[in-house]
Amino acid sequence: MKFTLKYAAPAARMLAAMALAWGASVPVASAQTATDGADNAAIMAAREAWRTRDAVALLSARDQLIRTQHPLAPWADYWSLMLRLPTLSVAEADAFFARWPDSYVADRGRNDWLLELGRRQDWVTFLRIQPQFRMADDREVACWDVLARYQTRPTAQPAIIWRSQAQQAWWDQKDADQACDRMASALLKAGVLTPDDVWHKLRLVVETNKPKAVQQSARHLGDAVAQVAARLMTAPQAVLQPGALTAPLMSAGEPPSGAPGASMGPPSSGTKASKKPATSVLRKKQLPKPTLASIPLTIPPESEGPLNLLAFIRWASVDHAAAAAAIADPATRARWQWRAEEAAWAWSQLGRTAAWRLLPEAPAHYARAWTDLGIAAGAGELSPGAAAWSEETLAWMVRSAIRAATAGDTSRWPQVEQAVSAMSAEQRRDPAWAYWQARALQARAAQTPSAAAALRQQARELLIQVADPLTFYGQLAAEALQGRPAAPPVPPAPLSDAELARAEAEPGIDRALRLLALGWRTEAVREWNFTLSRTKPGGLSDRELLAVAEVACRREIWDRCINSSERTRQAVSLAQRYPTPFHDEVLAAAAEVGLDPAYMYGLIRQESRFLVAARSSVGASGLMQVMPATAAWTARKLNIPYSPELLTDRATNLRIGAGYLKLVLDDFEGTQAMAAAAYNAGPSRPRRWREGSTVDAAAWAENVPFAETRDYVKKVLANATVYAHVLSGQPLALKRRLGDTIGPRVVSAPGVAQDLP
Repeated sequence: MKFTLKYAAPAARMLAAMALAWGASVPVASAQTATDGADNAAIMAAREAWRTRDAVALLSARDQLIRTQHPLAPWADYWSLMLRLPTLSVAEADAFFARWPDSYVADRGRNDWLLELGRRQDWVTFLRIQPQFRMADDREVACWDVLARYQTRPTAQPAIIWRSQAQQAWWDQKDADQACDRMASALLKAGVLTPDDVWHKLRLVVETNKPKAVQQSARHLGDAVAQVAARLMTAPQAVLQPGALTAPLMSAGEPPSGAPGASMGPPSSGTKASKKPATSVLRKKQLPKPTLASIPLTIPPESEGPLNLLAFIRWASVDHAAAAAAIADPATRARWQWRAEEAAWAWSQLGRTAAWRLLPEAPAHYARAWTDLGIAAGAGELSPGAAAWSEETLAWMVRSAIRAATAGDTSRWPQVEQAVSAMSAEQRRDPAWAYWQARALQARAAQTPSAAAALRQQARELLIQVADPLTFYGQLAAEALQGRPAAPPVPPAPLSDAELARAEAEPGIDRALRLLALGWRTEAVREWNFTLSRTKPGGLSDRELLAVAEVACRREIWDRCINSSERTRQAVSLAQRYPTPFHDEVLAAAAEVGLDPAYMYGLIRQESRFLVAARSSVGASGLMQVMPATAAWTARKLNIPYSPELLTDRATNLRIGAGYLKLVLDDFEGTQAMAAAAYNAGPSRPRRWREGSTVDAAAWAENVPFAETRDYVKKVLANATVYAHVLSGQPLALKRRLGDTIGPRVVSAPGVAQDLP
C-alpha cells in the first residue's frame, strides 16, 4: 500500500544532535523544507548501494542525506555502518550512536556492535554499551553479557554465583550460535558449568530436534559422546540396541548393516572398496582414510545412561508406538541404566509425544513420570527434576489431562494442578494455565466438601486474574465468574488535535510513515514498534498510544492501527482494535453465502490485519489469505468469475474467502472452532483431531497440535465475539459461539466433503 500524504517533520532534537555531531553550521530546519520529492532519490540510491554492498556509493549518499537533513538519513548511516562493521573503530561506533539518540537504528546498531565486540572479546567496551541496548532481544548478546561480566569480575568473587545465570542464558539458546557456545565453553573450563548442565542442554535440543545445537553442545563432553549424539539424531533405535555404546562407533548416520533402525539414517556417502583385484596404489585410492568416526572410541560408563535417554527422547518423537513398547519392558529399562530422574524424563517425553498425537495414554505416561520421581499423582510437593522439564513438556501435560478430564476421566484433574505448579513463574502467567488450574480447583472442590469453600475461592481468584472481555480465556473466565458475558470496555475520551499532532511529530512515527510511503514495510514496522515501546522509560502512555494508533487508523494502515491500540494498559478503544474496513463489501460477501459477518471479520483480522496486498510465504494472498489452488476450486464450486490475477482483487478475494469459509463451516456442522482450524491447517487435520472421545470445546481448542493453528483458532473466535458486539451490539458471549463439546461426527450428519481442499 502506497501513501502519498506528506508527513510531519521529525523532532528538532534529533536534527540538532546530528548537526552538532557533524559540525554542521546550518541551522536546524523543518524536514518538510528539506525532503520529499527529489531528496527521496538519495535515500533510494543509498538503499540500492546497501543491497549491492557498494560502500563508496553508500557513503556518498549517506553524506548527502545528512547534509540535507533528510529524516531517513539515520537508515543510510546504519547501512554504511553495517558494511564497515568488521573493521569499525570504537570511536566511529560511538559517533554513530551519538548522531541518532533514541532511534531504532541506533539500538539495532548497538545489537550488531555488541555481537562484534563479543567476537573481539573487548569486554570493557561491551559492558559500556550493553546497558544502552534497549530491545535486549538477542540471545547471543545475552550469552556474551554473561561471559563479559564473568571475565571482568572481581577476582575474589566466587565462581559458583554465576552458574544460574550461565545456565539460563545457555538453555534459552534454541539454535547453535557462536556466543552461547563460547560462553558455555569458557564457564565449563572454569568449573562454573558442569557436565550435568551439558546433559540438560542436550535433552532440550534433542527434544526440539535441533541437530546443529546437539552437535555443538555434545562436543563439550568429548568426541565419543559427540559422535553418538550425531548418530542418535538419525538412528536413535540403533543406539539403544544392546551393546551399541560399547561397540566400535560407525560414522554418524551410518548404523551397522541390518541393525534395527538403520533405515532411519541417510544412506552412506562414503566410497566402498572395490571387489575386483587391484594394485596396492589403486587400493589406496579407493579405500577411505581412517577417520575419528570409524575408530573405536570408549564411551565413559557414566555417559551411557544419559546417551540412552537422548536416544529415547529422539526415538519417542519419531516412532512413539515402538518407543512405548520398549520402555514398558523392565529389563530394557534396566539395560538403559537410567537414574530415577532420567527415567522420569523419558516417561514425560513419551507423554508429550502421545499428547501431541492426541493419544489417550498420554496422561498415564505423565503419571508414570511422577511415580519415578517418587511423587504421587496430585501431590503438592515438587521434585527438582520435574521442575526442570521443558515448558512444552509441562504444557502438553496440562493439555492431555484436560482432554481426558473433560471427556469423563475426572481422576486426571489433579495432573493439571501438578503440571501448573511445576511451571516457572513466567509460564504460569499465561492465562491458559491459570484458567485450567481454576477449572481443576473447581473439580477438586466438588469432590472435597470439607475444603470446597477454600478451593472455590482459589479458583475465583485465578479467574479474576484472567478475566478480560477481549481474549479467548479472558472471555471464558469472565463468563465463569459472572454467569454471563463480560461487559464491554468503556470507550476512552476523544483525542484532541494537540495529542494527534504530537503523535505525528514523534520522530520514529514520522520515519515509519515515510518508509511506508516508499514501500519499505519491514523497516517501517520496526521503526513504529520501537517508538511505541522504547521512546520513553516504560513506553508511551495510554493516551499517547491511542493517538499513535489513530494516526495509523486515519491513514488506513490497519495493522499499525490495531497493534498500536492493543498496547494500551487501561484505556481500550474497540474502534481502533476492531476496525471494520470495507464494511459494505465484507457484509455483502458474507450475506451472499449465509456467513456470520462477525466470524468473517474475526478471521480477516487474524489472517491479514486488513492489508489488501498481504501475501504469505507459501503464496496465500489478500485480505482472507486464500491459496491460488483453493481460490480456483472455490470459484468453480460457487460459479464466481475468476482468473489468477483476480486473487488480490479486494472484492473477489472477499467473495472467494467467504465462500470457502462457509463450505468449510458446513462440512464441520457449523462448529466455528473446527472450521477455523480447517481454514488455517486444511480440513483433513481437524477431521483427525476430532476423533476419539467427546471433549470440552475449549479443551479441544487447547489441544490443537500445531501451535500456530491453536493460537489462530482461539484468536479468531475471540475476535468474532468482539466483532459481533461491534457490528450489532451482541453480548461478548464466547461460550455460545464456541459450543459445549467437540467430538466425532454424528451418524446423522451429512457425509464428509471429500473434495474440499
